Amino acid sequence: MKLFIILLFSMFLIGCSNSENRGEVSLALDWYPNSNHAGIYSAIEEGFFKEENITLEIYTPSDPTAIISAVASGRDDFGLSYHPDILQAQSAGLEIVSILSISQHPLNSIMTLKNQNIQNPMDLNGKVIGYPGIPSNKAMLETVLENQGIDINDVETVDVGFELVKALVSGSVDAIIGAYWTHESIVMELQGYDIEIMKLEEWGVPDYYELILITNRKFLDENENEVEKVVNSFKKGYEFAIDNPNKSIDSLIKIAGEEIVEEDVERKGIQLLIPVWESKGNPFGYQEKSKWEETYEWMYKNNFLEKELEIEKLYYSKYSN
Repeated sequence: MKLFIILLFSMFLIGCSNSENRGEVSLALDWYPNSNHAGIYSAIEEGFFKEENITLEIYTPSDPTAIISAVASGRDDFGLSYHPDILQAQSAGLEIVSILSISQHPLNSIMTLKNQNIQNPMDLNGKVIGYPGIPSNKAMLETVLENQGIDINDVETVDVGFELVKALVSGSVDAIIGAYWTHESIVMELQGYDIEIMKLEEWGVPDYYELILITNRKFLDENENEVEKVVNSFKKGYEFAIDNPNKSIDSLIKIAGEEIVEEDVERKGIQLLIPVWESKGNPFGYQEKSKWEETYEWMYKNNFLEKELEIEKLYYSKYSN
């Protein structure tokens, strides 16, 4: 059974958001369905949302960059986004709040082909580096280079959009940033390429949350009971996926559709993601204040935020217990 993937229309979603039946909620995915969403599809397949009397409408926006504004405006009840982007939106005055962390560590990375013999950031000096046009990626690259005594002007950066893999394997760039080591690296390895991966948090970038569940502050205040039900379902779904990765990918394929899901990539990807989802002694979805502070301070230092923020207002800690 397909679950309203991609084919939901904006007006329908507005109706869901404003419906008096708060058991119906909408969720905008950050990207097309993949292994990082496996816990959501497990929660659907195993009936965890149904147990909470929640009807979840999922879709993938045609423009993933519009997710935060859609949640802030109330068009969507929930959305998946990334720690740096969320901080930037909050600094711009958008009334969104983080309610659950999913990926506890960065998935973004710098990748090169092994035959280029670029093994660490020092080897990037004088090289051409492709990125997807997202300003935070360039800020991350600058941080990595600065920690090695290299100025950002000592490399050439090229906006390749989302054609990161194509740009690297074609040789048009020497390295890429913006590619997930749990996805693009697998795609290239399955194509026969040997990949070198530099994880950003190992080279000076804060250990930020890659994937976060957000909602609108007003929606949280007015529908806290429903928000808690959704969060509980998410937690159960990801805990199930951690314990049953293959079955979780089965659910992803069954619901999202085999024409969308790259099965060979996602079965490998979930094995890499499980340690990233786990909170090391804390409940799934735990949000640590120090991680918010560190990421905020890095972004503020790099002039990536429009104004100062109060850390306590950026995330809702109730669901971290």
